[in-house]
Amino acid sequence: MGVRGDRSAPRRTMGKMWDMAVVGGGIVGLATAWELLRTMPDAQIVVLEQEPELATHQTGHNSGVIHSGLYYRPGSLKAQLSTLGRRRLIDFLDQYRIPYALSGKVVVAVSADELPRLMRLFEFGIKNQVPQLREIGPEELHEIEPHVVGIRALYSPETGIVDYRQVALKLADLIRQRGHQILTGQHIRQIREESDGVRLIASSGQDFTTRYAIVAAGIATDRLARGAGFSLQSRMIPFRGDYLVMRPDRRHLVRSLVYPVPDPALPFLGVHFTKRLNDGAVWIGPNAVLTGARNVYRRGAVNPRDLFEVLAFPGFWRMFRRHWRAGLLEWYRDHAAAAYVRLAQRYLPELSPKDVTWGPMGIRAQLVDVSGMLVDDFRLEFHRRALFVLNAPSPAATSSLAIAEYVVQHAATTFGWTLDTPKDP
Repeated sequence: MGVRGDRSAPRRTMGKMWDMAVVGGGIVGLATAWELLRTMPDAQIVVLEQEPELATHQTGHNSGVIHSGLYYRPGSLKAQLSTLGRRRLIDFLDQYRIPYALSGKVVVAVSADELPRLMRLFEFGIKNQVPQLREIGPEELHEIEPHVVGIRALYSPETGIVDYRQVALKLADLIRQRGHQILTGQHIRQIREESDGVRLIASSGQDFTTRYAIVAAGIATDRLARGAGFSLQSRMIPFRGDYLVMRPDRRHLVRSLVYPVPDPALPFLGVHFTKRLNDGAVWIGPNAVLTGARNVYRRGAVNPRDLFEVLAFPGFWRMFRRHWRAGLLEWYRDHAAAAYVRLAQRYLPELSPKDVTWGPMGIRAQLVDVSGMLVDDFRLEFHRRALFVLNAPSPAATSSLAIAEYVVQHAATTFGWTLDTPKDP
């Protein structure tokens, strides 16, 4: 398999042969590198990130919630890793004195038809060992969130909030302190497996050679996997998520985290309220709107390659046929803040359109299979000397340290590594 693109220009190869390379400088990639150096202390590790700074995409654009494991089907990998990951994350935050708050969350039913789904969530939460989860009535809901209305709710007092970019940057500091390298501005365009290792071909004209590679590059991972020889029956479909932000003088309407009862027929959670840790701002959202560019954070952005890959994928059209009504409504609310606010008013009737402005946005890397189903669980793929973290949906940030442990353990089994017992928390 050759290198795609113009081969006329000579390429430079790093003289060093690394033991491990991690492609991706978000929280999952950095957590994986941290786990590698803890369990393989003699290995020489390099982290390669395409952007000039670390944690600038999903890690730096999410709402910052420390999830408790409420939503996930018991026994699923997502449920297992969110439960373990939350414990690992809290230990890490305490160890390195990273600010966070266990501010609590309510999941609110506003109509009788939502009650069976609310109780199903309660059963999930109990099986997933969500700490101190309980069902509450409207009176207690009013005590917790005085301005929120609902007929029943679930209360998860140990759901929290943190700045995940701070977590990622602390991981990066620890990796560097151990003598390993993190190189930014290295956009890996292709992964080429050779007899004794892996060659990582960067758009900068520099190649990196490594014995093994772990790819946790978010929305770019499917392309890198295909370039390495996988015949994938799935694609990353980018969904843009926009937030509304409440005016400072209206922030008192929400004390912590307020979520709807999710509709299992729809792919995303729905509108919710998040009180941020650092500045006390209240974000409403995100929505979920199909976008024509994987890494461009503005409405109407189109990257021809990104859009072509979506439209050429049969799974997209099957997904579209299944969810076109919901998608059209999401698109409408994305362009009409008043319609977005009407949805939020089901839970917060005092809110009005003048109380909000459009705020930040993020792009969710969502794997969709050829049948048109959104892949809901974490997914790994191996290819001789490379491992690809193909799908790491929410709660990937909460679960990142547990995901890293899972990835390294499975890589060790597949590649025949011997792991040490880590001594650090």
